[in-house]
Amino acid sequence: MFTKIGKRIRLRATGTINEKLSEDASTPEGAKAYFNAAIEKKEEDYSKASANYSQILGKLSAFEKDLRTLQKDEMKVNMDIDSCVSRGDDEGAKTYLKMQQEITDKMEVLKEGIKDLKENERLQKETVDKLYDDLAQLKAEKEKTVFTLETVEATKSLKADTTVSSNEEDKMLEKVRDGVRKAREESEGNRIAYENSASVQKKRLDKKMKDEEINKKLAELKAKKGMK
Repeated sequence: MFTKIGKRIRLRATGTINEKLSEDASTPEGAKAYFNAAIEKKEEDYSKASANYSQILGKLSAFEKDLRTLQKDEMKVNMDIDSCVSRGDDEGAKTYLKMQQEITDKMEVLKEGIKDLKENERLQKETVDKLYDDLAQLKAEKEKTVFTLETVEATKSLKADTTVSSNEEDKMLEKVRDGVRKAREESEGNRIAYENSASVQKKRLDKKMKDEEINKKLAELKAKKGMK
């Protein structure tokens, strides 16, 4: 199948399949088959996105748990430092100060990781919700299309004018083909939009960081004035 002859066979087979799909697309059964394939792919994408979202939530929960543990360790070390200083144990105080620094470093890493995960969680949630809506719309479109084709078939059987009947078939065939093209274009558009979303993510993150910096400065000014 990887030889030149094999490639020609695959191309012919693909062309035959595409031609057959185009012919069948104008029938209720053909439309159902196409939409079912598209729905199955969309459900697969939704399942993968949901699994990634669950993984992000799991990691975020684990990081937050580790951070709470380190915060408790930090409180204990601070008490040990105060105790050593109070009784003049400089060496003991130095030992606990080193431990304090190690804990602080780990906490900074975890805080940064938590911030990144929260942003990823929000963006992934948007992706999951979008795929869910797309899936619902696709299923609704399938029902409408199949109903329309079934109605057309019933109407065609009552018409004696074969020319009119043929014209109706051609119109419906073009509608289904347009639907196929639109579905493919929409799928490609969603992929491109997702790939280009990095710039949007960065803008949101920049705005969030600026807002946090302003709130921090305001809090410092209030603190200097003894305000809450």
